[in-house]
This record gives sequence, C-alpha cells and structure tokens, in this order.
Amino acid sequence: MIPIGFSTYATQKVDVFEALPRIRAIGYDAIEIAIGDVWPTAPGKLDRKTRRRLADTVRDLGFPPPVLFGPVSTCARNGERGAVLARFIENCVLARDLNFGGDPAIITTTVSGPLTKWETDRDAAAADLMELADLAAEHHVILAVEPHVGAILDTPEKAAWLMENTRHPHLRIHFDHSHFHVQGIDLRHAARLCLPDTVHIHIKDGYMKDGAVTFLLPGEGSLDLIEYFKTLLDAGTEVPVGAEVSAMIWSRPGYDPWHAAEFCYRALANARRKAVVESSTPD
Repeated sequence: MIPIGFSTYATQKVDVFEALPRIRAIGYDAIEIAIGDVWPTAPGKLDRKTRRRLADTVRDLGFPPPVLFGPVSTCARNGERGAVLARFIENCVLARDLNFGGDPAIITTTVSGPLTKWETDRDAAAADLMELADLAAEHHVILAVEPHVGAILDTPEKAAWLMENTRHPHLRIHFDHSHFHVQGIDLRHAARLCLPDTVHIHIKDGYMKDGAVTFLLPGEGSLDLIEYFKTLLDAGTEVPVGAEVSAMIWSRPGYDPWHAAEFCYRALANARRKAVVESSTPD
C-alpha cells in the first residue's frame, strides 16, 4: 500500500520533537522535515547531539529516514553562487546525519534564480543542477527538483527533458501534481512523464483564477484523490504521498496545524482505500 506522509513545513512553530509523535499518532507513515532558515530544524540550529536525537526519534517512531525540504536558489549566479553551494552542502550533511538507512537521503528544492526563460536558459539550468547533484553524490544524497507553477521548470514535458538530458543518478524529480493541476494539465499525462524518475511526492489541491494561484489542502478542491491514487497504483509507485500544507494556509491567522494534519490524513487515507478497492475490482 502506498504510504502517506506529512511535512513539518506545516508545523513551523511546533517543536519537532513534539510534532513527530503527533504526526505518527494521526496515522502518517513517512515524514518530511523542513530545513529552511526560519525553521527550528535548519542545519545551523542543530548540533551533533540534537541531530542524533532527531534521527533516533524518527527511527523509533517507525518512520523511514526523513526527506528534507531544503530549497536553495539553484541557478544563482556570480557572487551569490558560492553561498548557495555552501548552504546546499550544509543541507547534504544534515541529510546524511539524519539518514539511518542504506539508500541515499533525499533533499527537495524548486528550480529558482535568475534563469527564467526555458527556451534559452534550460541548458544552463541543467548544468547548475548537475553541479548540485555532484555535490549531493559526495554525501550519499539525491537532489529531487520540483516542477513548480510560475518557475522555469513548470511542466511535465520540461521535467522529462531535464531527466533525459542529465541522466545523473543523484538528480531526480519531486512530483507535486498541484502545480500541474492548476494549469489544467492532465493527471495521467503528468504521471506518465514524471513518475519514472520520481523519488518524492507532495499532494495538495488548488486552482488558478485570473492568473493567480490559490493552493488548498488535499480534499478541499477539484483534484480527484481517488483517481490520483489509482494513477499511482497503476504506475506501480511505492513512493510515499506527502501531504503538503501550503504557506498560503499555514500563514493565516488562527491556523491550526493539527486540524490541517488530521484533515489531510482523512482525505488521503479514504481516497487510498477506495482506490485500492476500485483497482482490484474486475470490470
């Protein structure tokens, strides 16, 4: 059965050692840890002892090694690039420190920076990502890049081109269909192009109106979650489906991370169950 995960991106103001047991108690099978500067789990805020404690906590709760959500400006230029590379190495060291499994750890990022025109900049963007992937390989890490609405990498076709033209074993895809869904891109088409190279998955909902995107919790919008899980089942993926609570939601006054976590789990678990039944029922 496809595991369901959750991200501490949604629990920025909750101590991670409090958050993890509550996430597990809700029923989640996998965990992603946000490591941006303003999170308490940023690399510079975790000493060696705390890293050991965090890895032990994740393992003792029955989670697999955590995926790290660590966006960097992948296509930074000139004087900024050295700082980006240094920060990415810090992220890789943290991922290695928290990895108690045999497979490479996974770090996710969007593709960002001054390169914005796919037709003219895609080769340079690919070279930048290859440089990061080389660094990831040195630390037994995989860099998973997320196609994102409004970014230079924003469609399944571009993601497939990137994979085909890099073929780096430490550069893969982070699949978040919400960024395709809001653009009206067909789910099965996106899955066919992206899932073969996918090592991490986010799920949320959303819509676009007058060029502006609004993200929602999975189960709040028009994305058919049963069809979503059936698509993943048909593709044979075993990658956990990680519920992502957008910053559009967690930055609202009165936001309750545990209400969001429970809502997401119910919606995803129910859809997964129904998809399994429908997929196993003869026509």
